[in-house]
Amino acid sequence: MMDVAEWQKRLERYFTVDGVIGGHLLEIIDKEKKYGEYVITKFHGQRVLMDSFFSFFIETIRVANSQIKNKGWPTSYPQYGPIILFYAMLFRSFRAVENLFTCGYPLDGYAMLRDIKDRALFLGAIVSGITSLSKIFGYAGVKALTEETYKKLKAERKKEEFRVLNLMIRTKSGLDEAIRFELQKWENFFHEEVHGSKLTYFTEGKNGCKAKSVYP
Repeated sequence: MMDVAEWQKRLERYFTVDGVIGGHLLEIIDKEKKYGEYVITKFHGQRVLMDSFFSFFIETIRVANSQIKNKGWPTSYPQYGPIILFYAMLFRSFRAVENLFTCGYPLDGYAMLRDIKDRALFLGAIVSGITSLSKIFGYAGVKALTEETYKKLKAERKKEEFRVLNLMIRTKSGLDEAIRFELQKWENFFHEEVHGSKLTYFTEGKNGCKAKSVYP
């Protein structure tokens, strides 16, 4: 049985192309870069919007960190730290989506947006007093994590998420039926892409994987 070093040497031997390990990937990387250039040129308005958004997001987190350094953690808001972490995670997820988009994988990025959408709604619900961070994560009252408590935690978390989404954008939101109908279509599109990449599959099938594609 080969060890790790032997296994790596075998990979290098079989997958070196023109002196580069995984050399066939270079063509794809080049196409990804060209796709990014195409996006920047073609969708200038989108770039202005997103770059402004990211700059504002960064500034907001930096201002919060500066206030923490100068004044300490707000004693009247015990969940301030975890919420800041929540925002930092959201920023990283947004950047991952953006990088997928500019490299030629827009619908893969779109699939990631479902989780971002849910987390944004949960944050809004926390700020509105509809729920709390501990309820959304399902750890309220949990002292020791066992297999049994984990199953209970998971069930309670899903129940709370469903309740919050119902109040924020679904049947109990108070939104007009026409608006809820559009939001439901939005959620359905997310579901189709997250489970089986159906939007990607049928879009690429329709387009024949042509025009600005990053595919080989």
